[in-house]
Parts: sequence; structure tokens; C-alpha cells
Amino acid sequence: MSKNKKVISSKIFDPFIIKKEKEKPTVPSKINSRVSNLIKELDLKITPILFVLAIILFAIIIFLLFMLIFNNVVMAILGLIGGVLVFRSFLTRRRKEKETLFTKQLPDALIAVANSLKAGFSLDQALEFASISMPEPTKSEFSRIHLNYRVGYSLQEAIETLPKKYNNTEVKLFVSSLILQNQIGGNVIPFLNELSEVLRERLRLKEQVVVGTAQQRLSATIVTIIPYAILMLLQLSGYNALTSTFRGILLLIFAICLQGVGLMVMNNSMKIDI
Repeated sequence: MSKNKKVISSKIFDPFIIKKEKEKPTVPSKINSRVSNLIKELDLKITPILFVLAIILFAIIIFLLFMLIFNNVVMAILGLIGGVLVFRSFLTRRRKEKETLFTKQLPDALIAVANSLKAGFSLDQALEFASISMPEPTKSEFSRIHLNYRVGYSLQEAIETLPKKYNNTEVKLFVSSLILQNQIGGNVIPFLNELSEVLRERLRLKEQVVVGTAQQRLSATIVTIIPYAILMLLQLSGYNALTSTFRGILLLIFAICLQGVGLMVMNNSMKIDI
């Protein structure tokens, strides 16, 4: 009887209970968050709306500039596509530089945490010391980890977002190893020292790979630029069959597709897993 009474009483109050459903993020909110993250990665001090307007204005200027120089819609479209690709490669390179810098600073940050623990500090104080002593971008990342750890997050929850921001093997190795060590337990100081040496060795190997593939990367850049430079010279000299006739445009599209396939093959050949 008591169980039935409990069920009945709970059902009476069901209509008055407001159940909050998780709101799915809309498309504008997703775009706004992505643009905001991009602005943070580039260390710019502008709003997302101004950033988007600046990109649109940049695209319009490039389109009008190519129209003014070549007086051809196809060349203006190619110039617009080229400008977008250059801007995208700039963003990728800027993100890669920040990721590489953080990865290079990570072994020193681990040594700083290990030395602090060896001196008798707690993990909270060791993370704070690393956030103060290290330069950017490690300073900001360890400050965020220290703040999350101090307000009550576990160590796993505090560092598990790092691989989403810095998507490389070294950061994933650091996060997974630290989480495993935290779950198993034991002396963390020799573990941090060994992990630091492993990361340093991986960075040395990566630098050797970069030096060994420098010639191939230079060849890929030259192969990308030369055909478009020749096309612009032909267009300026009056030979515009590739951009003013239907067959020429088809041949131009076919050549661009072949060039894209060739660049993909070259990029895949330069990828070396460590």
C-alpha cells in the first residue's frame, strides 16, 4: 500500500514539474562559436561579426581587382578561389605554429611540475607554478588547467580538452599518460621526467622528418604556383582561349583537377608516421 501511495503522489505532481530539455545548438550559434575560436587562435581583438565582414570585404576586393586587371569573369573567380585558399593556408599555418610551439614547450612544463612536486608543493601549486613560469601558449593552457583543477574538476576533466585544441600525437600521449598515471597511482615525479624525455625524442625525430622532406615541400609549392603564373601571363598577353571559350574552360577545369590529384599524391608521400 505504501508503495502505491508513493507512486500516486509522484504522479499527482508530474504535470507541475517543468522538464528542461537540452537545447540543440542552432546553425548560427555553431558558426559564431567556430568564428570565436578562430579569433582566439589568431589572437585578434575583434568581434566575430567584424571578422566575418572583413573576410567578405577581402573577397570582394580580390574579385574586383582581378576583374579590373584581366577583365575576365573566369580569372576573377580563379583569383577569388586562390585568395580563399591562401587565407585558409595562412590560418592553418598559424594554428600549426601555435600547436608546434606548445608541443615544444610541453617537456619543459612537465619538468617544472616535477621539480615543484619534488620541492614539496601540491599538484595544485605545481600547476600554478608551471602556469606562471612558462611562456605563451603554455602559460594560458596551464592556467586554465590549474583553474579548473582548483574549482573542483578532476585532473582528467581539466586536461581532456587539450587534444581537441592541439590535435597531435604528443599532446594525446601527454593527456592519456597523465590520466592513466592518475588512475593507477604511484610516484608521479619519475613518470613526468620520463614522459618529458619521450616527448623530446619525438620532437627531435619530427624535426629530422621536416628537414628531410623540405625539398619535396618546395617542389609542391613550385608546382602549385607556376601554372597559374603562366595562365596570368598568357591572359595579359592577349591569349585568352582558356578563359573565354567553352572548350578552354573545360580544359582549365580538367587541368586544375589533375593538379589537385598530383598535390594530394605528393602530400601523402611526405607524410611519415612517427
